[in-house]
Amino acid sequence: MKKIFILNTLIGILFISCTKDDCDNSTDETICDSISEIIEQEDFNDIDTSTYVITQVELNEHCLSITMGASGCNPEFWGLDLYSIDAFFTIFPLQRAVKVNLRNDQLCEAYFEKLISFDLTPFQIEGQNELPLNIESWNEQIIYEY
Repeated sequence: MKKIFILNTLIGILFISCTKDDCDNSTDETICDSISEIIEQEDFNDIDTSTYVITQVELNEHCLSITMGASGCNPEFWGLDLYSIDAFFTIFPLQRAVKVNLRNDQLCEAYFEKLISFDLTPFQIEGQNELPLNIESWNEQIIYEY
C-alpha cells in the first residue's frame, strides 16, 4: 500500500510540475521594501541621523539595502524612510545628499539591527545614467547606475 501511495505521489508531482521557463512568471525587477522620496530642503534639514548607526550599505540594481542599528524594544515597529532633495552638489555628474529617517518612539535600551531596502528610481536625474549618493552617517559614496 505504501508503494502505491509513493508511486501516485511521484506521478502527481510529475504532472503538476513544470520547467523553470513555464513556472517563472517573475520579471528581472528587484522588489524593494520601500520607496525613496524627494522632499523639501527644510524637512530634509530636520532629519536627525544621530539616533542610529548604519552598519552596511549594498546596492542591488534599483534597490539600496541599508542595515542600521539603534536602541529600541522591537525593530519591527521602526519606521524607516530614505530621503533626498533637489538641491545638488555643483559637480558633474550631479550628486544627491541622502538621509535615512528613523521613526522610533520606543524607550528600551536594547540594541537591534534592521535591514531595509529602498527603491532608488525616484532619485534618478534625467540626462544621467549614474548618480553618486552621499548618505549621511555612511563614509563611502555609493554610485547608483541606471
